[in-house]
Amino acid sequence: MVQSPVSWLGLAGMPSPPQADGPPNLLFMESGQVRPAIAFAPAAITNFFEIQYNSPQPSGATGGGYVLSKGSLSTATVDRDGGPGVSTSVNGDSSYNARTTRRAVNLLLSECGSKARISLKQEVQTPIGAGFGASAASATSAVFAAGAALGLKQSKASLALCAHRAEILEQTGLGTVSVIFDSVGAGAITVPGIPGEEKFVTVDVPSDTHIVTAFVAPFDKRDALSSSVVSRRINELGHVSLLSFLADPTLDNLAKEGERFSSALGLESVEVKKLIALAKSAGATYASQNMIGYSVHSLVDQDQAARVAEALRSFSSDVRVDIFEVGSRRAGPFVS
Repeated sequence: MVQSPVSWLGLAGMPSPPQADGPPNLLFMESGQVRPAIAFAPAAITNFFEIQYNSPQPSGATGGGYVLSKGSLSTATVDRDGGPGVSTSVNGDSSYNARTTRRAVNLLLSECGSKARISLKQEVQTPIGAGFGASAASATSAVFAAGAALGLKQSKASLALCAHRAEILEQTGLGTVSVIFDSVGAGAITVPGIPGEEKFVTVDVPSDTHIVTAFVAPFDKRDALSSSVVSRRINELGHVSLLSFLADPTLDNLAKEGERFSSALGLESVEVKKLIALAKSAGATYASQNMIGYSVHSLVDQDQAARVAEALRSFSSDVRVDIFEVGSRRAGPFVS
């Protein structure tokens, strides 16, 4: 995907959110290293969606899902003497290709005119590349950490815009950043937009609700998003699901539409189908495929979570099983 030349690093026609107070304000030291800054962003699972286009390029999405209690922690260190660029280490692996994170931080450096090197160490607490919003969480926590380390005085929405655009350019996601940068809970994006301009309608979630997941294998979203046939099917189903959700914006209906969308889309592998059936037979109220990944998420009452997790683990020792709560911790930097 080629980035269109516009006045602010973005995709053609996509507006920028207002800056906090004028242009970016760099407060870091003129040379040497600056104390690391740490930031968190929650991961999120999408259960149905509709792609929004700007010219031929995707520009975001509407759709439903769940912000998770875990996500990505990024530690950013600024080195003014190291030359421009971004280096990453993900869960201790410096060879992992964190292309969305690097793109997001490079956009931020270009936007603020910095020639510094940013070194990022990231702890990703969810499976990667499987519909858990790990790339969105990692890119968002990275720009928040880098912004704090650089001493930038910009709004959360302005920083998150770099992560949002990186996700679209790298085809790792569409609208997740616009939710997780400052929202928690469960619900649906009903009006698409860049961070700060989207509308996220939340639903009431009982305090004992847990999300039990099973991860089978990564899924390259570029395969789906670049296919006109799959994209058309996504949008047909996603539009119907959104209208149904708006008519009854409840957790039950959100989950029901996820099941309907997942089943009708046709991307469920044999393993995913079996895991969905296993979760429901073990006591899950709802279960469907992560969008998009070879993974399953199920809504479970707290007293059934361990039982459902054990059932999913019994499927195969190669399946990773996690138990999450619906997220209540907002993204942002914090003092180490």
